[in-house]
Amino acid sequence: MTKYCPNCGKEVDEDTVYCNNCRAEIDSKNPTPKIINNSNQNSNVSHTTELVLGILGGIFGILGAILAIMFSAFGGDEILMLGMSALIGSIVGIIGAVYLNKNAKYGGIILIISAIWVLISISLFGVLPAILLGIGGILALMKK
Repeated sequence: MTKYCPNCGKEVDEDTVYCNNCRAEIDSKNPTPKIINNSNQNSNVSHTTELVLGILGGIFGILGAILAIMFSAFGGDEILMLGMSALIGSIVGIIGAVYLNKNAKYGGIILIISAIWVLISISLFGVLPAILLGIGGILALMKK
């Protein structure tokens, strides 16, 4: 007779106590599954997408900041200061992207702040970096 996990439906051996797929307790007397500690699975959630978006956003932000600094020769000190601000905000964004693996919540918050910071600093040059940093931050905050 074939036995199935009551939680995920995968086939399990007759003498199996815990499902190899979902780690639910297999109890023939009580069909309601009891999930054992899944904290190891949740703590190993990959933040690769957010990391890549954060680093790309930071790089594009740095490029936009460099363009703003170059244009400051024609526009004055205000553009230079905004370009420098965007440069710092982009670097903070890259740091936030790297920090995601240590603490996704704070890393995501740093990415969102960096996105807003870069967008305010260099407007048009900061749209793409702001989108990338913002999406990375939102994805990080949505993952558990």
